Amino acid sequence: MSRLSPISESSQGTPTIAQSRALHRFLNAMKAAVIGTDLSGVVTFWNRFAEELYGWSPEEVMGRNIMEITVSSETEEEAAKHMASVLAGNSWAGEFQVRCKDGTFVGAFVTLSVVPDDDGKAVGVVGVSQSLTALKQAEEALRRSEEQFRAFANSLPELCWMAHGDGHVFWRNDRWFQYTGTTPAEMDGEAWRSVHHADTLPLVLERWRASIESGEPFEMEFPLRGADGMYRWFLTRITPVRDKAGKITRWYGTATNIDEQRQLLRSLSEARDELEKRVLERTAELHSATESLRELSARLLRMRDDEQRRLARELHDSVGQLLVAIGMNTAVVSSETDRLTPAAAKCLAENAELVDEVSREIRTISHLLHPPLLDEAGLASALRWYIEGFGKRSRIKVELEIPEQLGRLPNNIEITLFRVVQECLTNIHRHSGSTTATTRIKAERERIILEVQDQGKGIPAEKLQHFARLGRIGVGLGGMRERLRLLGGTLEIQSDEKGTLVSATLPIQRDAEGPPASKSLPREA
Repeated sequence: MSRLSPISESSQGTPTIAQSRALHRFLNAMKAAVIGTDLSGVVTFWNRFAEELYGWSPEEVMGRNIMEITVSSETEEEAAKHMASVLAGNSWAGEFQVRCKDGTFVGAFVTLSVVPDDDGKAVGVVGVSQSLTALKQAEEALRRSEEQFRAFANSLPELCWMAHGDGHVFWRNDRWFQYTGTTPAEMDGEAWRSVHHADTLPLVLERWRASIESGEPFEMEFPLRGADGMYRWFLTRITPVRDKAGKITRWYGTATNIDEQRQLLRSLSEARDELEKRVLERTAELHSATESLRELSARLLRMRDDEQRRLARELHDSVGQLLVAIGMNTAVVSSETDRLTPAAAKCLAENAELVDEVSREIRTISHLLHPPLLDEAGLASALRWYIEGFGKRSRIKVELEIPEQLGRLPNNIEITLFRVVQECLTNIHRHSGSTTATTRIKAERERIILEVQDQGKGIPAEKLQHFARLGRIGVGLGGMRERLRLLGGTLEIQSDEKGTLVSATLPIQRDAEGPPASKSLPREA
């Protein structure tokens, strides 16, 4: 043949220049030696890889017989026989020792084929050869790579395997057979089903088929039977490997034993449930104890109020009567002062004044312990009396703001609000340095609000934080808060360098036509 380019033709049947150039570029790009000859063996084409493989340039071989260039005397007869077979219409492929330009020989895998013309008549021969050395090196590299992979996979504690693109498993690592107690022969066919649990196998197969169809990685937890017959849970992950065209050629799978982790999680879950149960029990016990303490606290407060009422009554009734009797006796003695010495008369006069002063003090103490106005006239009257007396004793001007329509409140609410005012005004006198204060009561449908405000130096920030966190600053404020809490109320304190505002809120329930009702403090049985 004269050239090796008529692969495509123009509409007139003759190859175009562009088509010939494209064919030459294609052949020169091949990583195999492509050599064309006519029927007599004269070289008509020699691609770049042939030059690279054998050392001859195209200029050196064009027009020369291929037998002279690449065939030695030892292989000439064999080469002639192969060529004759090809010219007779047969293709040939096999290994052949090809001589290079430097006199060395290269083992090559050669294919020889006839090139026909349009009528099917042989016009030349084309040979394609690849270096056996390169092929063997590639095969060796592949073999080493596979050996390294298998050695690596066999060293892993996970169960590993490889599957074809259709999902058929063709290799498993040693760990798989050690765990399952099976052999490669036993795993052929459907025997692998025996290591799966019957309850989970249908779902595993369903998920596995879905991954094969979608090409998405597979991940699932399910049990596998061991050589001892026990089922243990494994986390299985299977990843696809694709070729350049995106087609899945293999699947790589691993199964990691997570049975101990699952047992640990189960134990932790059971321990957590048990702990939560114990916490609930202890919480219930603490709640019960807290309720008992609250009930005890309420009873103690009630007992204290009752005791103060009793002491006030005793001071007013018993001691007061005694003082009245002493006063009457003093008056009788005073009518006969002319019989006394001047010194005795002076002492008698002083005793009369002291009896009057003691009477006033006892009356004040009695009223402070439990003002009779609180029971007789209600909170408003008791507060007016108390604030008037407090102002005289402390020289602090206190304004009182009470709604005219307030009316009577439940006894426990009135005594609680009175005690809060007492404590707040006492603290203002002792600690604030303020010369003025305001006490106001706001009555709403379902609650009553008491506010006591001063313009003093305020409460230190650390004490306010302590109160917000623990609910206590001192005994007095802690007692106020406890009193309010027992009745469902709250106590809030706002304070800065401009003064302090104490707000007490108590819930009340007003009947449609009756007085307000409230929670009552339990009495001592």
